[in-house]
Amino acid sequence: MSSMAHRQEEKEARRQERLRHEAEAAHKEARDRRVRRAGYGAVAAIAATLLVLAVVLGGGRSASPGPPEHPATAAGEGPAVGMTAPAFSLTDATSGRQVTAAGLRGRKTLLFFSEGVSCQACLVQAADLERSGALKKAGIDLVSVSTDDADTLGQAAAQYGIRSPMLADPSTEMSSAYGMLGHGGMGHPQTDGHAFMLLDEAGKVRWHQAYQEMYVKTDKLLRDMGKAA
Repeated sequence: MSSMAHRQEEKEARRQERLRHEAEAAHKEARDRRVRRAGYGAVAAIAATLLVLAVVLGGGRSASPGPPEHPATAAGEGPAVGMTAPAFSLTDATSGRQVTAAGLRGRKTLLFFSEGVSCQACLVQAADLERSGALKKAGIDLVSVSTDDADTLGQAAAQYGIRSPMLADPSTEMSSAYGMLGHGGMGHPQTDGHAFMLLDEAGKVRWHQAYQEMYVKTDKLLRDMGKAA
């Protein structure tokens, strides 16, 4: 092996290690937030129980049950494998053009949902997926989606050299319809989780996977997609 090739391998190994540390730190932060929220929930539950006991013991009877409260909105289910992906129309931050679900038909498309500009590893992920050429070789187009606005997302795309479509969804309309908000346990209910969805030429969902890691190697991604790709 030449010294230049060896240096390139060492550089890539250092980059992968850095991304792994960033992903682990982000995962720990999300886990700590969930633990804190669980603690707050336990305190609230105890307080509610004491209040009910006070009403029952003090008044001799409990209040008649009212209508159930509307459940807290969680990440939606999104389309299941085999279903047609929901319609959308969003601005591509890299070209300024509108992209629609109907416009993606005719080719397989890998939708990559992420936290966007607030996540360096996510941007590196999009750039690496584009540069590797593996998706293109498999006949799959890459389209990234985040809840950032088009201007902010466009600046990040230029900084990381990303030319593939990056859809800006600040209203979260598409992200909600596809069940991606807070998906995968990232702990950010108003941003997309780190997840992928493969659509076939007819616009139907062929495969879907959320990851705890904030960077997934291209070869692992293709292995996970398996025959769906």
